[in-house]
Amino acid sequence: MGTAELVAGLIVFAVGCTIQGVIGFGAGLFSIPILAQIDPQFVPGPVIMASPLMTGLFAWRERAAVNIGALKWALVGRVPGVVLGALALTAVSEDRLGVLFGLLLLVGIGLKVSGLQIRRTPTALFGVGGLAGFMGTSVGVGGPPIALVFHDESGPEIRSTLNAFFMVGASMSLAVLAAFGRFGGDDLVISAWMLLSVLIGFAISGPLRSVLDRGWLSPAVYLMSAVAAIVLMVRSVV
Repeated sequence: MGTAELVAGLIVFAVGCTIQGVIGFGAGLFSIPILAQIDPQFVPGPVIMASPLMTGLFAWRERAAVNIGALKWALVGRVPGVVLGALALTAVSEDRLGVLFGLLLLVGIGLKVSGLQIRRTPTALFGVGGLAGFMGTSVGVGGPPIALVFHDESGPEIRSTLNAFFMVGASMSLAVLAAFGRFGGDDLVISAWMLLSVLIGFAISGPLRSVLDRGWLSPAVYLMSAVAAIVLMVRSVV
């Protein structure tokens, strides 16, 4: 990887980290497709290795607002979701799953915009956590389901709870991939450079949070979820 590619990748990931710090999710959704085009060495290893620190910093920054009760049930649901997502990949092509989940996300956004309210009961959170784990494992996009459930909460609660959820999830993925020897020396070097992007995103997103918290955070969640749905369907069809 040349210097130009490294710098371009770090800038892209810094933008993704900023989005994650402001909305609560979206770093991977924004940056991974672009990073793969700049240089395939950026994904998936280095991004996954940088994710626990990134999400951990964002969760820690607003740690007082973490919804522990909701987080607990969502994480419990994530475990079987991850297993089912891995099994689904052996039975159904990723392209078909991408179209299905893209359509489901658009339907979910439509229902939310129409005013449908989903009570955050333990059962609902377990199900949403499972869906997030299933989607994250099978098609690589797991943020929108749980983000849509929290869209009407305060900015600090959305960001801190979602990032805590993703921190644990990313750590699980990191541990599994490390156990199977999926990381090499190059991944470690690139991920170390990407920590600069994490710190830049952390710094820039700080003052930007107050802007979206003035009534713009919920629309931002809708917009990012719609983008995820479109990306899934386009990636599956093209």
